[in-house]
Amino acid sequence: MSISRAARRPGLRVVLSALVFPLALAGCSGSFSIGGPDYEALEKDIATELDKAYTSMSRKVDSVKCPRLADEPATGDTFVCVAKVDDKDIRVDVRVEDEEGTVKFATRDVAFDLAATAAGISTDATDQLGFAVTVDCGQGLKIVEVGSTFTCTAIEAEGDSATVVVTARNDGGSSWEIAE
Repeated sequence: MSISRAARRPGLRVVLSALVFPLALAGCSGSFSIGGPDYEALEKDIATELDKAYTSMSRKVDSVKCPRLADEPATGDTFVCVAKVDDKDIRVDVRVEDEEGTVKFATRDVAFDLAATAAGISTDATDQLGFAVTVDCGQGLKIVEVGSTFTCTAIEAEGDSATVVVTARNDGGSSWEIAE
């Protein structure tokens, strides 16, 4: 059975709920120092957490920049820091949690190592469909906002191809399906 026939068959929808290849920073915390915000410490904490999350992709954060607020942040205040990885921006939402200056931060974007993502989908699609499928997502790092999608191409041995839609999830993983 070719991918295109499988993708068009009514009721056939191949979905993988989690890939381990793309990772994102999910809800970590840090704190501001007494006497005003320590933005440099916050930027370092974000870089450290992202570096841990991106270890499996062999990526490291180049820099993190947080806006310097005019007033001391109050409970409930939010702002967005930007981390640079491979010259690409990853937005990090920061929320002040309490009067002591404790903050929580989480990425707004998911980083995908495209070659690793394609390899993972190839393996899973082959297992689920019962015939060999090769997926091409391109090369390099792709940054995708949570809830957004990008496409890859799946090709089976006879040369039939189909579009694979990959969706970035808020847990740092992704789901995918063969477009009908």
